[in-house]
This record gives sequence, structure tokens and C-alpha cells, in this order.
Amino acid sequence: MSLETSSFYCLIIKNTWQKISRYYNKRLSAYGLSVPKALLLLELSPNVGVHPRFLSAHLNLDSSSTTGLLSRMEKDGLLERRADPEDRRGVQVFITEKGQNLQRTIHTLVAELDDRLQQRIPNEDTLTFRRVMSAISRELTID
Repeated sequence: MSLETSSFYCLIIKNTWQKISRYYNKRLSAYGLSVPKALLLLELSPNVGVHPRFLSAHLNLDSSSTTGLLSRMEKDGLLERRADPEDRRGVQVFITEKGQNLQRTIHTLVAELDDRLQQRIPNEDTLTFRRVMSAISRELTID
């Protein structure tokens, strides 16, 4: 069954995400990155601390997965955890200069594929795609 003939949204999305993930993992591996690391780096801004629970929510990860990911990335020098000045028990995550350099590379890689897709997909299809994906996302949102 191909993506064009599948009647199940979930299978179409899963198969497409697997292709996207393989595409990016192949390109990111040259920089010692994976898709989860890249996605996390894209959530960070220079000189702005972010709580790990914010990252967990935005990346749809449980807290233990986020903690492990943060530990590996901190060991690689991509980010650092600092004490939260407003919460003695909490930490904030900050991107390092090395992380910022890789973040720029990630943006370039994402823009390259995005440009290719924009050249092949008409604007009206893009708008429909965004509406459909938003509807699916809203349907799956847990209250």
C-alpha cells in the first residue's frame, strides 16, 4: 500500500515522518547530531534559560527522556544547565556557543528541504496541508 492509496492518516503520517527522520539523521550525523538533539537545539535561544519541562512539552518527551537527552547534550558542550534563580530546586537550560553554531547549521538544513518542498507543492496545497495537520493535532490534544 502506497502513501497515495492508504486510507489511514496515522500510517501516512508515520511513514512520512520516518522518511523525514532518516533524511535529517543522515545529514545531521556529519555534525554529531540526531533529530532529537536538533529539535531540542531549535527550542533554545541565546542568553534565555528554558525549563526542562517546557522542552519536554514542546518535544513531546517524558521527563526521563528529556533528562537523558539534556545530559548527553551537556556532555557534548551544546548546552548547559544552571540553577534557576527563582526556584532553588529547579534548573534552566542555556545554549552554548557551540550549540548556537550547530543551531545555524540545522536552520540551513531545514531551509534546504523546505525550499525544495515549496518548489514542488503549490501554495493552495500547502495551506490545505497545514489546516489538516492542525485539525489532527487538535484532535489528539489531551485535555
